[in-house]
Amino acid sequence: METIGKQHEKYKLIKNAIKTNNHNGYTVTDDIEIINLALNHNLEIELALYTPDNIFSDLANSVINNLKAKAKEIYEISSNTYDSLKLKDNHAGIIAMIKFNKYTLNDLKDKEFIIVLDHLEIPGNIGTIYRTLDSVKCDAVIIVDPISKVENNNVTSSSRGCNLLIPTVTETYENTLNYLINNDYDIYLGEPILGKSYKEYDYKNKIAIVVGNERFGINKDWYNHKSKNVFIPMEGTQNSLNVAVALSVLAYEAYTKRKEK
Repeated sequence: METIGKQHEKYKLIKNAIKTNNHNGYTVTDDIEIINLALNHNLEIELALYTPDNIFSDLANSVINNLKAKAKEIYEISSNTYDSLKLKDNHAGIIAMIKFNKYTLNDLKDKEFIIVLDHLEIPGNIGTIYRTLDSVKCDAVIIVDPISKVENNNVTSSSRGCNLLIPTVTETYENTLNYLINNDYDIYLGEPILGKSYKEYDYKNKIAIVVGNERFGINKDWYNHKSKNVFIPMEGTQNSLNVAVALSVLAYEAYTKRKEK
């Protein structure tokens, strides 16, 4: 196994991805559970680096052996070199660049339970949403005009790798709207004031639930097209929930109603 240092191009590749959060279809993680998840789902591991000094557990040894068999490239690095890359302190001494499966809107035509994230910007919120959507067996996600990308390291971390598993398309608002209308989706707009309580809908047909930016909400043009406005009743001093919390409530309601089909 070749050992590389900080001057090697592969070290610089991961270092630059971490620094700029510009991954071009890849995410970087040093979470061993996420790396193991990617291996178990046969996702492409573009590059892996590890330091033997930190490989102690049976899981870590198993992951290293699988990476040696499946990763396109894998190199050893020193513990000091690894420390300059690590994303968290409780790491296992392994860092990997994982490739996302690429999807387009045409790939979603058989998907009946879609979530639309309109211009979201906080990676932790997006990641939390992916964890919820994995639990409710959401078919796909469309990310509209994103501020934070699905490949963002913090999205991957907070989603526990679920962003790697759910088919995701990044698109413009116009293309997303046209796709949903032309393919006969019932569009549910997460709306804190207008519309009906989320309990009053049955969510039984092809559905797309739309939630919007943490500060500004959804694109106002959504209201110019056929949709169902849905709100979550609240009795306190606030008029809206955190977007990840609100989406979780709506997604679980839809999941429960759809199971009753």
